[in-house]
Amino acid sequence: MPESRPPATFISDLRPSRVATIEGTVTDLEPVREVTTREGTTKKVRNGRLRDGTGEIVLVLWGSEVALAEAGDRVRIVEGWVSDARGRAQISLGRSGRLEKLPPAPH
Repeated sequence: MPESRPPATFISDLRPSRVATIEGTVTDLEPVREVTTREGTTKKVRNGRLRDGTGEIVLVLWGSEVALAEAGDRVRIVEGWVSDARGRAQISLGRSGRLEKLPPAPH
C-alpha cells in the first residue's frame, strides 16, 4: 500500500474553526502547567510554537499529549483543530487529531 501524503497545507493558510493537517518543527515548548477546567477538574496543558517555511502558530497540547513532542522535533499534526485565542490562531489535536513525529529534515 503506498504511503499517504498529507494535504499540502501550510501554517500561513490556517484559519480558525477548521480542521487541518500540517507539518512543521516545534521551535520551543513552555513547561507543563495545570489549569482548572470549566467542570472544576485540573488538566495538564503545554504551549509551544510550530513553524514551517510560511510562518508560525501556537501549538497547544492537552493531558497526555504534553509528552508527545520536544523542541526541535519535526511533526505532522493530522486533523488538528485550529482555533482563535485572543485574535491569534492556534492549533491543538482537538477531539480527533493526532501528532506524528517525522524524521529530521535532511541538511
